[in-house]
Amino acid sequence: MIRVVAAVDHDPQKAGRRLADLFPDFAGAGDVVVAADLATALAGAAERPELLYHLTESAPERIEGQLLAALAAGLDVLSASEAMFHPGLRHAGFADRLDRAAKAAGVTVSGTGINPGFSFDSLPLVLARASSGIRRVTITRAIDVTGTGPGDIDHVGYALWPDEFDEKIAAGRIVGHMGMPESIAVLAERLGIAIDRVEERWETATADFPVDSGTPSLGMIEPGRVIGITQTGIGLAGAEAVIRMSLIMYYDPERFGIAVADTIDIEGDHHVRARVEPAALSLLGAANVLVNATADVRAAPPGLFDVLEAPLAGARRGGFRYRLDPDTALRPGVVPLVRVAAS
Repeated sequence: MIRVVAAVDHDPQKAGRRLADLFPDFAGAGDVVVAADLATALAGAAERPELLYHLTESAPERIEGQLLAALAAGLDVLSASEAMFHPGLRHAGFADRLDRAAKAAGVTVSGTGINPGFSFDSLPLVLARASSGIRRVTITRAIDVTGTGPGDIDHVGYALWPDEFDEKIAAGRIVGHMGMPESIAVLAERLGIAIDRVEERWETATADFPVDSGTPSLGMIEPGRVIGITQTGIGLAGAEAVIRMSLIMYYDPERFGIAVADTIDIEGDHHVRARVEPAALSLLGAANVLVNATADVRAAPPGLFDVLEAPLAGARRGGFRYRLDPDTALRPGVVPLVRVAAS
């Protein structure tokens, strides 16, 4: 069972307020008061926390200090930052420092989410278990980004003018969705597919009418600004595209004729095609993936932990197993069960 005993938010509009007042529908808020920093939160916690759910920003240089502070405080950490999924690929120094800090403190640090973490990697890897000789993987994810938070807006590039978007992409000042090269590399590693590079490209869409961003800081997006981004990552072997991922990110996509869905196509000895409609929710989905990985991270050895190393089905959420009921006779068509605590 998970109990919330402390909360941290750097937003001065939230720090100092009761969690129950900020989120009245959250039954587990209790009497927790949001602190402005981790040290204050730990000092005021009714009982010692064991794990920190980390949901702040994406870039390694902006979160490393936060993560190291939590590890030094003796907390396991589960982060939603895209940079925390397979971080050794492009941020090896960052990954090594986290691994060493976690081992020194005897705790575990990991990261996951909806993508990366599920739609672009965990889910296709599960589907691929039903095939062999896999030659090509194509994944398309179309999502509604209405209500996206400021952290994502800053690095993805929503609501810019198209020319401004292109200039910032070329200069590396925005990156669109973070984590696609990592997801492609993970698929290639796990499925035994040879690639020699990953290439990314971005296409923008605009509207000739105002579009509601659903985010107070952004408000209505005026006509002509970017309201949709299609980002494609391609894993190539020479000139051949063997892994292709497309993320279609729109405000109110169905208004533009785009179905919100995850589609996965795996070409191999057995051709697997799957469609999740509607697509796994970005915000709620990421929260669920994090919470459902809690027991796996708590059970993992100290250090930087790859959630893909966790059991396929995850931990037992209820903490119990079913056994045959010894007091009820078996009969055709009926299997009597009794619930026992999982050992």
